[in-house]
Amino acid sequence: PAESINGSQLRTPYLEFSGACAGCGETPYVKLLTQLFGKRLLIANATGCSSIWGANFPSNAYCTDRNGHGPAWGNSLFEDNAEYGFGMLVSIQQRRARVADMVKDLIESPSTMPYLKEPLQAWLTSKDDPELSASTASQLITMLSPVRDASPKYAELLEAADMLAKKSVWAIGGDGWAYDIGFGGLDHVLASGEPIKMLIMDTECYSNTGGQTSKATPRACVAKYSPTGKSTPKKNLGRMMMTYGNVYVASISLGANYQQAIDALVEAERYHGPAIVIAYCPCINHGIRPGLGHSIIEERRAVESGYWPLYRFNPEAYERGEEPLTIDHAIPGPDNSGTNGSDTETTSAGYSSSEPLNYVAQYIHEEDRYIDLNMIAPERANTLQPKLQKDCDRENDALKKI
Repeated sequence: PAESINGSQLRTPYLEFSGACAGCGETPYVKLLTQLFGKRLLIANATGCSSIWGANFPSNAYCTDRNGHGPAWGNSLFEDNAEYGFGMLVSIQQRRARVADMVKDLIESPSTMPYLKEPLQAWLTSKDDPELSASTASQLITMLSPVRDASPKYAELLEAADMLAKKSVWAIGGDGWAYDIGFGGLDHVLASGEPIKMLIMDTECYSNTGGQTSKATPRACVAKYSPTGKSTPKKNLGRMMMTYGNVYVASISLGANYQQAIDALVEAERYHGPAIVIAYCPCINHGIRPGLGHSIIEERRAVESGYWPLYRFNPEAYERGEEPLTIDHAIPGPDNSGTNGSDTETTSAGYSSSEPLNYVAQYIHEEDRYIDLNMIAPERANTLQPKLQKDCDRENDALKKI
């Protein structure tokens, strides 16, 4: 199936030759997004790294299939991307509502050719299903096209045929947009209850402008504007959005658990309300000691250490009388890399059933953004780094109580 690891990767991506840093943590998530939803995908891209590698000239990273179908992409300002994506969503909702009214009118009209009523009704019944709406739309267009001139209503519906297949609208961008400059708009749009979807590529700094501190930067991290380590904890965007109770929220790290990342994106898209997926993205500004080519391993180490939690919060579980929060775990690498030889119980499915190993100190000592503090201000490092461990411990403990 397309929603499995193998199935998703057998789909041709609509993102290629991005021009991002080799080993960039952002591009695999967007590539996966296009493999899952590419033909119906509309992207509102916040200004930042993802808008630069996503629209570099003279080429473009996004592409189409042999039929010319692929994602629609747009970039507005840095600070208003959530509103920009919301505008896309509302306009599509209005246009599709008009199309639905046109179809209903044709079904009820005695002048409509009888053999058209069945495909019209088939589309109306399935209009909110991504796959069925596309297949019934294709059949309807095929049957309407030869008789286009028989009625102005047929021609009018064909003019709006691009709205027959259900669309998937995603606002994507980095933590500078989501946690900081664009947070007001992001919060407002998610609070609307409308089915906007958001993918936050969290590099824990303002990557595109050189690695400045953002509210997503963890404590003890050395970044521009925090030359002696950030003294305050990371803003917890995921738990903040959970408090609404009607927003789907997920935290993913591709290298830690491929299937969990796929599940989160698919569940977010299917959810009938607003959804936000926060993805851990190693960045060149992190100064990963083995090199950015090891970013996928770094993503797994982050989860195994307890530095980055994996979870999915689905409000639809409330209606089933179930707990909405699922805490996921990393899948150990072939050599259990990053666990420092610690024992990890593994289920028959290959998922780690152990708790995070709480070795944040070992994890951060593979990245210059943390190691530099030991050289610049060792006494401050001895103060802040244990506090970072406590921050991570508190986050993991808090998730267990939700």
